Amino acid sequence: MKWKTSISSKTDNGEHVIRGIELDELIEKHSFVATTFLLLTGKLPTEQQEALFNKVLVSMVEHGVVVPSAYMPRVSVSAGNKLHTALAAGVLGIGDHHGGAIEGAAKLLAREESAHDIVAEALANKQRLPGFGHKFCKDKDPRAERIFEQARALGFEGNYEQKLRDIKQELETQSGKNLPINVDAATAACMAELGIDWRLGNALFVFSRMTGMMAHAHEELLNEKPFSRRFTEDDVESV
Repeated sequence: MKWKTSISSKTDNGEHVIRGIELDELIEKHSFVATTFLLLTGKLPTEQQEALFNKVLVSMVEHGVVVPSAYMPRVSVSAGNKLHTALAAGVLGIGDHHGGAIEGAAKLLAREESAHDIVAEALANKQRLPGFGHKFCKDKDPRAERIFEQARALGFEGNYEQKLRDIKQELETQSGKNLPINVDAATAACMAELGIDWRLGNALFVFSRMTGMMAHAHEELLNEKPFSRRFTEDDVESV
């Protein structure tokens, strides 16, 4: 059975074509962000779409050494692995509780039910709503608000932002919990505005955060002795 793809092909003279556009043209005229958008959606972005997509990717690129996607590649490269192997360790550090809520929030926004029904169903099934709440930001997530501001400034209608705010209000009304819209939900709203399929949510986080992982693993490789930091007996409690 043959592989089927509409992503890329080759012309009779050997030119590589991506989504109908020759690679030479992409190199000459378009940015990495625009080409990524083309690959994921099948079309080149407008100027506003490219700008918003760029801002969303920047918002996820790095969040400190203490998160699993940063310290796991550092541990891996410190143990003697190649840098690309360390990056794989960082990717494996991403899950439902770190970087993995974007896909769930984007799927939520793709639903046709009202905010009232979405919240009622989640509460009835004792399910958490992805994209709401933050460990440290109790009132609002400043990254989410900044993304919304940028989207509005670029001329996006904000229908998905409004759906998130409706869900937030319903959650407070039905449960008494005042949970902020977090950066994962803001990213999901922008994905929906840009026409990016919700199933790409977590992969987009990996795509952006990979740059931060590279920086952390490279810094560890350059500046630290191999496996120089580890747990001690004082860090371990027997139970």
